[in-house]
Amino acid sequence: MCSHRYFLYFAYIGKSFRGSQRQINRNLSKIDDPLSIQGRLEMGLKLLNPTNEPIVIMSSRTDAGVNAFGSTCHVDLIRNNEIGFDPPTITLCLNKYFEREDVPIRILKTYNVPETFHCRYNALSRTYLYRLMIAPANAENLNIHYRYIPIEEWRRCLFFCTDTFDIEKMREGAKLFEGYHDFRTFMGKNKQPGYKLTRREVEYITIKKIERPGYSSYSWPPFTKTEDYLFLDVYMKSKGFLYRQVRRTVAALIALARSKIEVRDIKLMLEVPSRYSWYPQIKILPAYGLYLCEVEYGKDDLDTFRTELPLST
Repeated sequence: MCSHRYFLYFAYIGKSFRGSQRQINRNLSKIDDPLSIQGRLEMGLKLLNPTNEPIVIMSSRTDAGVNAFGSTCHVDLIRNNEIGFDPPTITLCLNKYFEREDVPIRILKTYNVPETFHCRYNALSRTYLYRLMIAPANAENLNIHYRYIPIEEWRRCLFFCTDTFDIEKMREGAKLFEGYHDFRTFMGKNKQPGYKLTRREVEYITIKKIERPGYSSYSWPPFTKTEDYLFLDVYMKSKGFLYRQVRRTVAALIALARSKIEVRDIKLMLEVPSRYSWYPQIKILPAYGLYLCEVEYGKDDLDTFRTELPLST
């Protein structure tokens, strides 16, 4: 029987999951894993009744609690009649399953792709976003009014109050991370055995000041001075990232902007790559403010997606 490879774009809210990667041993693939993104995708694909056990290959690994606007994966499926599944049918089946089970995953698009395509190895880059919402702490008569956060933003961004935040200093520090460096200092504790290569090339870090989120006017009580709030989107792009590299990098930039560390301290952490170079004044950021925005592919791959392969063998 002939297998067909399918490529899926999808989004998710990570709060309900222990991570994107399947947590149960691959040798036990027939056992469902509802607490990972990969596991839930495989559970949904079984509803199509393929003759093989669906094994989803993820393009990117995200930690527990991390979200995604546009992640990708691929999977090989076999049918008895050797005719592939219609891609929109896969999208519809999975989204119905996620809706019925109240699972915060949504398939955005499904494509037929050649069997030579690999969602992880063909990826050119990955772009992440960390969202910040900052309230003033030096206003007259400081009270809870200045600490208000819209309920829509609760555990969707990092919210804090401060009387010291220098965005230009933050941007200055961000430039130091761009280019090819050894980011061992900015890697979380490696749980995998053996030596880990920690050199990566960061294409850019962009810090964008944005207007307040476009929620209903009722999200902001009349007593709240929204113009005093600072909303920042921090984007990082690279071919690949180390474990917790994005969260630790943004944490260092926030510490710099709040004058808890200096530019020379970031230079030292990059020039002396070691977990012992990490400054204890830097607080690691929570996962819920982090979003995988895009997994980028080359023009040849995109042309294949747009063309879509015929279903018949």
